[in-house]
Amino acid sequence: MNKAIIEDSEIHGPVIVGDQKNFHLTLPPPDPTAITRGLAKFQELCETDEDFQHFVERLDFFTNQKIRSPVIGLEQKLKNGGRADLLEVAIERKDAFAKRLMRSQLNPRRQWIFLYILQKISFAFEEMVRPLIRQGAPVETIDTLIMNGIVDAIYREVMGEDTTIDQHLISGMLYFLTGKCHLVWEAQKC
Repeated sequence: MNKAIIEDSEIHGPVIVGDQKNFHLTLPPPDPTAITRGLAKFQELCETDEDFQHFVERLDFFTNQKIRSPVIGLEQKLKNGGRADLLEVAIERKDAFAKRLMRSQLNPRRQWIFLYILQKISFAFEEMVRPLIRQGAPVETIDTLIMNGIVDAIYREVMGEDTTIDQHLISGMLYFLTGKCHLVWEAQKC
């Protein structure tokens, strides 16, 4: 919170402490038991549910290119959104996650964790980040929200279940979704 103390002054016009665009972010705390409950349900479904194909289809949705969106690649998507500053890190982390996803194809538990994270990233980005992008929020505000409201919040949820997943991998998943056109960084939708 910004504070100002003004003494013995005559003020003509507004006094602004901070910036004129107020982007106050209130983030709910992460629920570290959510993934544990989800994994237990997942294990139960693996063993008992004949309609478990829905899980595979849902994961395929996030790991494949959206068909209604033009295929322009992660680099161009970030450039179009005015975020060329993220290119090197984004490509490196996206590629690291893509390799990890490929190595995990035969591990249903890990795939469920990836699906859980991809869904959370997609929803949080659309509900919290996209509105700020559309409003023209400063890059720093958007980056803070992505780090604290998405990457770190998800990390704190999953770290108890899978210690091999860290913030770099989660941000790689965010860039992976961007490359597949699930996340849009432009003020106007693709």
